[in-house]
Amino acid sequence: MPRRVNQHGSAARTWPLIMNTHSFDQPYPLLRLFLRYIVPGLLILLVLSAVLTGVGARQLAEGVYLGQATRRAQIIDRAMTEAAPDHWQRLKRGEAPASVYGDAHGQTLLAELTREARELDLTHLKIYSAAGVIQYSTDRSQIGMEDRSPAFVAAAERGTSTVVLKTAADGTALYELYVLVAVPGGSPVIIELYEPVSHLNALLWRAGIAAAGVPSVMLIALMLGMTRLVMLAQRNINSRAALVAELRARLERLLSGAASQAVHDAVSMGGGIPSSRTRCTILYSDIRDFTSFAEANGPEEVVRFLNQSMTIVVGAITSAGGDVDKLIGDAVLARFQGAGAEARAIGAAREALRLLDNADLPRGVGIGIYTGEVISGTVGPADRMDFTVIGDSVNLAARLCSAASRGEIVADAETVRISGDAEFGPAEVISVKGRRSRLEVRRWQSVDPASA
Repeated sequence: MPRRVNQHGSAARTWPLIMNTHSFDQPYPLLRLFLRYIVPGLLILLVLSAVLTGVGARQLAEGVYLGQATRRAQIIDRAMTEAAPDHWQRLKRGEAPASVYGDAHGQTLLAELTREARELDLTHLKIYSAAGVIQYSTDRSQIGMEDRSPAFVAAAERGTSTVVLKTAADGTALYELYVLVAVPGGSPVIIELYEPVSHLNALLWRAGIAAAGVPSVMLIALMLGMTRLVMLAQRNINSRAALVAELRARLERLLSGAASQAVHDAVSMGGGIPSSRTRCTILYSDIRDFTSFAEANGPEEVVRFLNQSMTIVVGAITSAGGDVDKLIGDAVLARFQGAGAEARAIGAAREALRLLDNADLPRGVGIGIYTGEVISGTVGPADRMDFTVIGDSVNLAARLCSAASRGEIVADAETVRISGDAEFGPAEVISVKGRRSRLEVRRWQSVDPASA
């Protein structure tokens, strides 16, 4: 696993940069967002539907009872008009009950009112004058009393029938219904009826539950169906995200860490991949006399040998915090940046040569190291680009590699000086192909030259 170098130059074990910054590697949390936002909304809608249905059922029940009470009041009015028309009109006009009921016709009216209340199955019946005097009551002790209850006053002031839900002393729920009956040439009287709510309420609630149950069941079925669909979609998203992550991970093995990071930054911020000037230490390694080995062995053996050799070199580079820019046939191009880049590059080269010696491979490696400025960016046409480092420093590292024999490191003297490494040989000046000025270098040899 690659290691990143901290500010003191030591290697700290970590994941590649691209793994730390790709938040879009995670699959879109469709199911989590659905459960967080959509499902609560559907549940709220379900509760509101139930509440509104309950309120509607309550209003419907009161309306039905009020309509029924109005019809009963009309029945009472017609019946009393037939039984004792004069006394009934006197009672409705607000004449004192004692004078109305004082004769035989009045007693007939009183008896008919009692009988009508019983036949209409009313729990209680009262008749009020416009002034609030009780003209009749099934509880005869209340006749003649004044009772201006808030419900009566509300009905009298609004001039409309009203309903009040009450609970009797025995716990029975009753509707107290105030119904207006017109009086020709005068204010209407108010008939108060008490009716138990059990029978008709049960029917109305069953109808209300049925009316609310169908959309509620449909809503629950819709919610369950949507949840199932979202779960399947999330499973598909997860599988596709896993495939994309696997594809990206495999593609990253074909790219350098810097290239992966540059692509990530370009995708995250938009736009292209910019080029930048930077200072780094370039390490270039190459297998010595690889051509003769490839000529003498089959392709499978050549590839096996390349894999063995490059696994060692690349492992030493990444362990020291370097970034492998590319593999070029039998050569490796890597860059070291940040604190202690020179020392880490030399340490990686020395470790790679030590491991190669221990592996006893048929060919050895020579390494060149040079520190300088490079351009880091993309080259090539728009449909086939390569991210790499370009500049004279890269060419010099390759030339120094060519000047190195098997198991040898050739580095420019300035890089060795900055690294503080005391094991390199004395400085020497060499000519570099394609360069006018000569270059001062130092060498480090891991094996006896005679055995190379």
